[in-house]
Amino acid sequence: MSHAVNPLPDVDTVGHDSAPEDLDTKVDASSRRSVLISGAGPVGMILALELSLHGVKSTLVEQAPQTTRFPKMDLTNARSMELLNRLGLIEEIRSAGVASKHSHDVVFCTSMAGREVGRWNYPSVDEMSSWIASKNDGTTPAHAWQRVTQIEVEKLLMRRCLADENIEILRPWRVSAVTQSDDGVKARIVSPVGGADHTIEADYVVGCDGAGSVIRRAMGLNMEGERGVITFCQVHFKSRDLETLHAHGQFWHTFFVGGGVGALIAQDERETWTLQTSAITDGVRTEDIDKQELLDAVCGRHLEVDEVLQSSVWQANVLVADHYRTGRLFVAGDAAHEVIPTGGYGLNTGIADAVNLGWKLAAVVKGFGGESLLDSYETERRPVAVMARDWSFRHLNVHVKAQEVADRDLIESDTPESEAHRKLLSEYFASNTGEHESFGVEMGYRYDSPVVVPDGSELVENDGTAFTPTTVPGVRAPHVRLSNGESLLDAFRDSFTIVSFIGRSAAEDLRSAAAAAGVPIEVLDLQDTVARRVYERDLVLVRPDGHVAWRGDQLPADPTSLIHQITGKALAHTAF
Repeated sequence: MSHAVNPLPDVDTVGHDSAPEDLDTKVDASSRRSVLISGAGPVGMILALELSLHGVKSTLVEQAPQTTRFPKMDLTNARSMELLNRLGLIEEIRSAGVASKHSHDVVFCTSMAGREVGRWNYPSVDEMSSWIASKNDGTTPAHAWQRVTQIEVEKLLMRRCLADENIEILRPWRVSAVTQSDDGVKARIVSPVGGADHTIEADYVVGCDGAGSVIRRAMGLNMEGERGVITFCQVHFKSRDLETLHAHGQFWHTFFVGGGVGALIAQDERETWTLQTSAITDGVRTEDIDKQELLDAVCGRHLEVDEVLQSSVWQANVLVADHYRTGRLFVAGDAAHEVIPTGGYGLNTGIADAVNLGWKLAAVVKGFGGESLLDSYETERRPVAVMARDWSFRHLNVHVKAQEVADRDLIESDTPESEAHRKLLSEYFASNTGEHESFGVEMGYRYDSPVVVPDGSELVENDGTAFTPTTVPGVRAPHVRLSNGESLLDAFRDSFTIVSFIGRSAAEDLRSAAAAAGVPIEVLDLQDTVARRVYERDLVLVRPDGHVAWRGDQLPADPTSLIHQITGKALAHTAF
């Protein structure tokens, strides 16, 4: 489903090079903002776009004068693609990403010139799309995943935000401090170059400002988990030496065994690559590392490097904030949780944070949402982050244990013992393939909060691997392909939707109760036997974020109480 947008400006020419004093004249400190977002990374920008989807204005404050030059994420998973499709972004992300024909294969070898000892065969976008098209039982996502670097994602998101009249962008500015009262928040923003400052008032402030979050500190959050789990050196570079790089064929990731945890990532299948390796000495500075020597080592021969674009040394943490809300302050994305890149749960978890918080803030700003709705953000999203944190650690341990077992000299030799060793490693990798196929982690979780109405149904325990479609309240509503070829998920966008398999009149009392409370709701009269089988009940009420809020075969006796509960205005829990 496509959505009309304003013409997009050039992200590299708008606001990037303006002098701080020029920008200073553009800051209207006298105007109170509804939502101020600290940090215009992907999570902050998606939050702003989600608010705009619901007609709510926001202000993005970003200290960097330009979008990121570091690749960071390289996979937008299938659930994120569903959520971004609601914002009309999916085709732009496909265009910015790796071509749909390329596989997502993961190779395990000693070096590019060495022995291959394992391979995870993951489908291309075309192959995953064919799999999705071959099924219509709710077991698949609506859209295939997409390989795309965060560099490109931030560019397209910034273009969209700059073109959106509901989004104000202040850069380069940073939020240096916040104070709140019962009536609102005061945020001090400072020019990182000229030192100019302003105090801006807002109804709510959201910290999307990463691991060093100012908002996180202002909220006094404790981060639970482990710090400094592993140290990586990252080298982002250009090379067209495919003879060396494709010695084992086309790949998405190549992991090196027998020399420390590390991977080479194909960013665009043409010339852009990123090396992440732990094979460095603790305390070393990136400027002291010979990048050519490091790349030659993992390749097992000299690699023709055209340009080193970026490099850094960084430590991976597995942390989740002990809470996500303090009064009018919130955190989302890396400000709320930090994970190891294994599994790709970092930004993908942040995308769902932004959507969850965005529609709820919009509901409160527009007057039909209550305080319990805002509280439910933490109740719903924090357990998901804990699961993502723990699974990212679990995936890392697959690689760590492989390093403990692998003997590089033995792998490379030609003896019966080395052949047995290679077979052992091949079987190990074949039995530990869950890093990018854990649909239970990505879309099998259930929200358990006061704004979700349970119906007493038992839910199959989510073990993180398999995904079982259901409409038990709190879960992601399943994808079903309708007779017109569109996904049922396309109906869940900027309002509540009551899916009725027994006609519009059966949902009329709920629609009337919602209208009286000012709650946007659509009635979807659906005569589709496949969808009815997957959706399990005659009436299924779905939230704007695509999660089931309530279900039944007939409306409750008091539809108004149901509306109050799902919008956080109920005085107490009510059973329906």
